[in-house]
Amino acid sequence: MSAIFNLINRHNKVYRRDKLLVLFSFLSVLIVITLYAVFLQKLQVDAIEEIVPASSEITTLVNEWMIAGLLSIVTVTTTLAAFGIYIRDLETKGLADFLTAPTSRAALQLSYVANTWMIGFILSVIAFILCELFIVATGGHIVDAVTFIEIIGIIALSVSLSSMFNLFFTLLVSTQTAFSTLNTIIGTAIGFLCGVYVPMGSLPNAVQNVIMLFPISHSTVLFREKLMVDSLDNVFSGTPEALAQYKKNFGVVYEWNNTLLSTSVSYIVIIGSTIALATISLLIFKLKNK
Repeated sequence: MSAIFNLINRHNKVYRRDKLLVLFSFLSVLIVITLYAVFLQKLQVDAIEEIVPASSEITTLVNEWMIAGLLSIVTVTTTLAAFGIYIRDLETKGLADFLTAPTSRAALQLSYVANTWMIGFILSVIAFILCELFIVATGGHIVDAVTFIEIIGIIALSVSLSSMFNLFFTLLVSTQTAFSTLNTIIGTAIGFLCGVYVPMGSLPNAVQNVIMLFPISHSTVLFREKLMVDSLDNVFSGTPEALAQYKKNFGVVYEWNNTLLSTSVSYIVIIGSTIALATISLLIFKLKNK
């Protein structure tokens, strides 16, 4: 067990020393923030003001909507970047050096996964705290203690799912060039697949179904549910039909075949997908190391 802890400590130090890996972790976040600042915020504010009276609460609502998507993206990009250490060690034969020590392949692989989860969780929590400070600075209110703890729990689940998702794809590549390409593809697509770049209601039904079938997008739904509850009540007070329409159009809730999916469904999708991806990744790992 001490050998695994030593490996995790080593991986963590390598990650923190590599500024490029850290940059990759937040590249998609910078893209989302830029898009939001340029046109996403105004687009959504204008859409809401067409159905309810204008108020300062609308800006808070839209900011919270963006932050929920941002947190989902952070859990993916930070964990994917952390797996870059594994690819580097694989390409430079560093893995072979570790195996000269009394450490099994399984323990070595576990150390990379554990380090990835730890990096993803810590950076995601930091991102959440910074986002909350942004909400307060722009006139909103900080979440209460219970909601804060609940969101930390969702972050933990989302990081677990993202770690297994990225592990699956990382095991399919073996060079840093291929990994950089993978990083670019996932980093570019993740905002769309989590329903952040384009509101759900403006997409064709087939595309909406693809997003709802993408497990990580359910993390976005859970974040939105927790972050936006007060703002939704304030903005859409007395207009239940407008509230229901907004929640469906902007992915606050998912509707599948005219049936609203409950929060429980999102938790089941996240936990089930995490277990399934972990099992598949374990099989791939065993096949690669026969």
